[in-house]
Amino acid sequence: MRIDCPEKFRLVACYLILGNLVVSTICYGQSSFLPLNRDVNSFFDAELNRNDFTAHSAIKPYLYSEVNEVMDVDSVFRRARSLYSFRKTMSEKSKIQIPARDRKVYDAQLKSQPVKKLRIMAGPLFSLKGGYDVASSSSYSGSSIGGIITAGFGKKLTVSGSYETGNSAFLPYIDSAITTNEVVPGSGYAHGTKEGYFYSNYSGYISYSPDEIFNFQLGQGKNFLGNGYRSLLLSDNTDNYPFLKITTKIWKLKYMNLYTIMNDVHGSGGIPTRFTRKYATFHYLSWNITKGINLGIFESIVWQGTDSSGTRGYDVNYLNPIIFYRPVEFAQGSSDNALIGFNLSIRFLKNQQFYGQLIIDEFLLREVRSRSGWWANKHGFQLGFKSYDLFKVKGLTLQSEFNYVRPFTYSHGLSSQNYSHFNQALAHPLGANFYESVSFLKFQRGSFLIEGKFIYALKGKDSNGSNWGGDIFLDYQTARSREYENEVAQGDQNHISYIDLRVAYILLPELNLRLEAGISNRFLRTLGVTTKVNFIYIGLSTSLSNIYHDF
Repeated sequence: MRIDCPEKFRLVACYLILGNLVVSTICYGQSSFLPLNRDVNSFFDAELNRNDFTAHSAIKPYLYSEVNEVMDVDSVFRRARSLYSFRKTMSEKSKIQIPARDRKVYDAQLKSQPVKKLRIMAGPLFSLKGGYDVASSSSYSGSSIGGIITAGFGKKLTVSGSYETGNSAFLPYIDSAITTNEVVPGSGYAHGTKEGYFYSNYSGYISYSPDEIFNFQLGQGKNFLGNGYRSLLLSDNTDNYPFLKITTKIWKLKYMNLYTIMNDVHGSGGIPTRFTRKYATFHYLSWNITKGINLGIFESIVWQGTDSSGTRGYDVNYLNPIIFYRPVEFAQGSSDNALIGFNLSIRFLKNQQFYGQLIIDEFLLREVRSRSGWWANKHGFQLGFKSYDLFKVKGLTLQSEFNYVRPFTYSHGLSSQNYSHFNQALAHPLGANFYESVSFLKFQRGSFLIEGKFIYALKGKDSNGSNWGGDIFLDYQTARSREYENEVAQGDQNHISYIDLRVAYILLPELNLRLEAGISNRFLRTLGVTTKVNFIYIGLSTSLSNIYHDF
């Protein structure tokens, strides 16, 4: 492996020093959002998912003030950021786990504390990674650079913005996906370079919490709904998108309205004026039935920006924050893409959790009952389990889940109205017509973590002009292979196994600056041919979002 960059190393060293100076003394504000990243969320997940708390942990990214009700976020970051000691002060211990009987007292003390009128967090964003694929005897490297600044004005208002640009080479199976979709997974439009692909993306938001009930967020970013590694409702698999989000928290309920602008970028050459505009609106109601049981109800609608009558724009019928979309869509006689779904979480024995999801695109009850395999019975489900502090070992977590999505789910009669943004699925990276098993075993103590991940998936793909329901970007009227007897993983069967073992040390948790190394093995068997990847990698990088290469 060769990484040609003494200049890059000097630049990264300067950024690292600057990041330490800027970030080490300041933190997020009450109305800010924590990064939507697994490594950052792992500092809080165990506490948020305990069965004696009523956090709405399926709605991500987390709002700082809501996490702070359960544990002191700043103290967690300060301890994780320490390079020399993991000692906990008694005051910090008291803030980490608050017994229910002391909750009111703690809340009163928290509210009485003076709040800084201005809180600023700023720092660099960068990545320097390299690796070697033993199977192909090839090396790969990449780098990116950018920055972030977040300003909190009292408890109510936060403004944040970030930008990052990079140039990277990718493993062949990722490169193939980039060539097909024209985008770097989760990171923007792919412009070809000598090294690989140039890409850039930006995110940011204005967040306003007038009281403890409402939060208004206008921004560009990603959202995630669910308790699993994947989400069949709405995931963070895509590039960032503009949105307006309104959340209302009252009694045992939290209600989210999400209004978005999305794009299809096929054939655009990366020129924004050539993007095909579409819109989407989402509702999600989270109900803590008990301290251990949470039920979420989901619905969404996706529609194209232009129709036969010309520019349609944002349909005012879908701005109503309460109505159900399917009856409105039916009443309008429209062909918009509506989905409904459910999320269930059951927490028990303090640190154990069952979770699941059901997504329903279209179906006819009589066809479901007949088990005829009708093509338009489009649905999927997820079943999962988490165990925190496994075998009473602090920081040892086990997670395992199963995902199943029938053919043609998320697709639409008009390809511009499928469930996607920037040529990437809004739910699962595999799209539809698959089943998948995902398992993690992770140990984290302070800033140190070691994690093993195993994935097996069976995905049915289309070929030779056929449409077996695996490609959500094909309209389901085109060359549909058959009306009945459709089964999951039909078509060209792709058997995918993915194993990843990584070790990381998180230097700055606010920016998820981490030094990591690992090895990943991917095996793809299709049509009697097996393709292997044995990739050894090392990197120093920041990351405020999840990037999925395990497909």
